[in-house]
Amino acid sequence: MRGRLAVALLGLCGLLAGCASTVSGTGHPAANATKPGGGPSASAGPSRSAAPDDSGRQTLSCGGSKISPAGSPYCFTMPAGFQDVSSSVRVDASIGKEKYRSAVAVSSQDLIIISVYELRRSTDDISDDTLAGELTQVLQQLSKQGFTFDSTTADKTTVDGARSFGYHAVQDSTGLESDVYFLFRGRNELQVNCQWKDKESDINRGCKSVLGTLQFKTVP
Repeated sequence: MRGRLAVALLGLCGLLAGCASTVSGTGHPAANATKPGGGPSASAGPSRSAAPDDSGRQTLSCGGSKISPAGSPYCFTMPAGFQDVSSSVRVDASIGKEKYRSAVAVSSQDLIIISVYELRRSTDDISDDTLAGELTQVLQQLSKQGFTFDSTTADKTTVDGARSFGYHAVQDSTGLESDVYFLFRGRNELQVNCQWKDKESDINRGCKSVLGTLQFKTVP
């Protein structure tokens, strides 16, 4: 797969980590995910749960054709019909402490990005309202950079027992749409950015698969 990958990647500011960034690159299939240096649509949403798994996950055990960068706190099974383009997503501008990144795609502008940020402190004892407040500040900054959000009120769910805050965004200049999920566990924030231009149904299916198979372990 070759073509321009234009990805709107959202980062957390303020209390916890970095700020927003724009990612672009040239995509082609890669055998393995790489370790870099530096309200969503209902069909794609994660499962709802009454409360987070307070004990956290200690190990990863994804099956099938899994993607899990070496040393990373996550894994997921690659959705059918997608290709691993992790090595193709080049960060042109980045602010924050992104530690791991993976990407799977069905075309150059229809793809799913998974990123992990190391946070300044554990989020386990931070309330939902405080985390949502931090994310609201991120959305306000992104709105000034040409993003429109259906709502600044998060769709709160859980993914693999970790708290998840979801939003739907449109990048005004390109028409790219994204369902973005911010997951919190321990000192890590994991983002799942499900972006589409022309293949909404494929991305919704792939996003549901990624969120359904994603495992996100606790890191002290």
